Amino acid sequence: MTADLERGFEALEEGELDTAAACLERCRRVDRKHPDVITLAAAVADARGEVEEAIAQYRTLSELRKDDPMPRICIARLQLHGQGDPDAALETVEAAFDFIDEEEDLVEAVYIKTEALLAGDQKPAARETLGELSSSVIEDAELALDLAELALAAEDRAAAVRWIEAARKLDAESEADALHLLGRVHEAAEDRAQMIAAWQQVRILDAKLPAAPISITDDEVEQIALDTLAELPQHIRTKLERIPILIDRAPSEAMVADGLDPRMLGLFQGTPMPETGNAAPSVTNILLFKTNLERFAMDEDHLAEEIRITVLHETAHYFGLDEGDLEKLGLD
Repeated sequence: MTADLERGFEALEEGELDTAAACLERCRRVDRKHPDVITLAAAVADARGEVEEAIAQYRTLSELRKDDPMPRICIARLQLHGQGDPDAALETVEAAFDFIDEEEDLVEAVYIKTEALLAGDQKPAARETLGELSSSVIEDAELALDLAELALAAEDRAAAVRWIEAARKLDAESEADALHLLGRVHEAAEDRAQMIAAWQQVRILDAKLPAAPISITDDEVEQIALDTLAELPQHIRTKLERIPILIDRAPSEAMVADGLDPRMLGLFQGTPMPETGNAAPSVTNILLFKTNLERFAMDEDHLAEEIRITVLHETAHYFGLDEGDLEKLGLD
């Protein structure tokens, strides 16, 4: 059983869910009540997105290992992200703090608690919770940037800057991501000059990156965009019939100097429809940034969906439709 447990967890790390599940079944035939077997069962269900099953397994594990905070932390994460229940997540993760004695568990618990507080629009409490962490305990630049994101969401710009600087010190390769987030911090502070300065550096650094592993032709981008426009209501499609779809790599230096995000995925250029009246908007073009889209996507299907979302949302908002309107039209 030990060998199957080891292989099961290794398979999970490598994303081989079928192999992990097969190892789990062999282990269950030996001893389905063993804590390590239950841990593997919870992890497999978690990886598969089987939220209820994963929570049930983690609950069983927390009863067997009452002093282990990990199952409670995992339950809280699933309650928050899988069930969309920040109140339940807060209650669960609070109980985990009584058993935490490892820094790694503390960081994860604070992260989830902060997310849950933000989901409940409790920004002061989120700032206080995130303040419990010191940058000295973080050794991963990506995690430091994630914490900076949370700080920015909690409207603690000073903390966001501290985490950004920690990320830059931890890994020089995170520089572009750190500067991009720093630009957003300056944007939140309404410091346009500093925002543009940071984003111009991002534009330069991103231009030096190798091509993304996922690629698409200009013709394919245009076809996905046209198919997306066909989803819009007829009165909007009529107004867009003669609007060209242009494709570029990324926003230009001049665009960034005007305050545009160098990593934006698409843009409508023109004058939007007035909030009142029936006058048609004067739209110059639909501009899609192919390189940014390719780098943002996880796979080909994700890339196609991001092109669709970019065109759909930019167009819909341009014509005065909000998120509720998109949902009613089935275009969310």
